[in-house]
Amino acid sequence: MTVVDWQAERTDAVARRILDTAEELYAEHGVDGVTMRALASAVGCSRATLYRYFPSRESVQAAFIERSARRLAKQIDAAPTTGDPGDRLIEAVTTALRLVRENPAFANWFRADGMATAAQLGAVSPAVESVARGFLAGPEGGDDPAVADRARWLVRVMLSLLSTPGSSPEDEVRMLREFVVPVVLH
Repeated sequence: MTVVDWQAERTDAVARRILDTAEELYAEHGVDGVTMRALASAVGCSRATLYRYFPSRESVQAAFIERSARRLAKQIDAAPTTGDPGDRLIEAVTTALRLVRENPAFANWFRADGMATAAQLGAVSPAVESVARGFLAGPEGGDDPAVADRARWLVRVMLSLLSTPGSSPEDEVRMLREFVVPVVLH
């Protein structure tokens, strides 16, 4: 292993440790309750060290969203899919919603004090958009601009359901079937 490889591995390990700790703190305090000072303290490093890896609180949040979206995509891709494209889309969306709601760190992004941050980051996140593209065009996501537009709209629908859930899972499935499937799969 070269010095460069060792340094890159060390940098990756420190960044992972920071994001793992951020996830724990988001679960405990909510997204807006986590400061750089608190994160540095929990990681066991100085704020200067933390800022070398992430120049701002927003950059930590964005990195967390990107990593989380990739992890969720792997879990969703691993789930068996059956039925027509509408059924598969509904299954993918409801699986994503369930996984977010089951994880306290993710769910806290959709509390009243974290929703604005979540909506802003989720709506502009390349990884979140890629997950939605995968729902519409398969794992490769496709390069069609119309798919990209529908994927961005689907992300907004999902953010809405996370911040203002339906009255039951069945209600959400009904809304997805009635209002979302006809638009995104036309």
